[in-house]
Amino acid sequence: MLPIPRMPRLVLGRAQRVVLACVVTALVLAVVGADLNRTLVEMPAWRIVGPQAWAAFSRHADLGAGHTIYPVLGIGGTLLSVAAAIVFRWSRGRPLAAAIPIYTWAGANIGVLVLTVFAAPIMLSVPELGNDPIALARAFAGFAYWDGVRAVVGAVGDCAAIWALIALLRPYAEPV
Repeated sequence: MLPIPRMPRLVLGRAQRVVLACVVTALVLAVVGADLNRTLVEMPAWRIVGPQAWAAFSRHADLGAGHTIYPVLGIGGTLLSVAAAIVFRWSRGRPLAAAIPIYTWAGANIGVLVLTVFAAPIMLSVPELGNDPIALARAFAGFAYWDGVRAVVGAVGDCAAIWALIALLRPYAEPV
């Protein structure tokens, strides 16, 4: 078996750690904000305006630019979190305090992808439903349910990412 090459240890000063923490936290909060916006703001509004309006919007947004952007973000984010968990696992001197949040972050992102297997077919069926109000109401209800479940799992993962970052950036964290 070939030895795994050791990566050089990156040493960050206090100011650099604070900047890194702020940047990563801002990115994670942007993702959390987008997820929660859809679940807590948009979906209740779509309930009021109706499934036909939701379907018309979804045909242009989720099935328009979102058809490319959402898979890239979802799969890319999951791959990055899994890669972070793998690198963490094989790193020497990793702080034990970061183990649970890093693995939770990766697991939650995998969970969101698995749940997408239930939500995506509903969204992808919207163009075929035409303007049938009963079929659109069923599709909206199903999508709203799975979107809500995904949002909860995603929020757990996003919180775990911030927790992991805090644990990793603590200068006095005990290495394993």
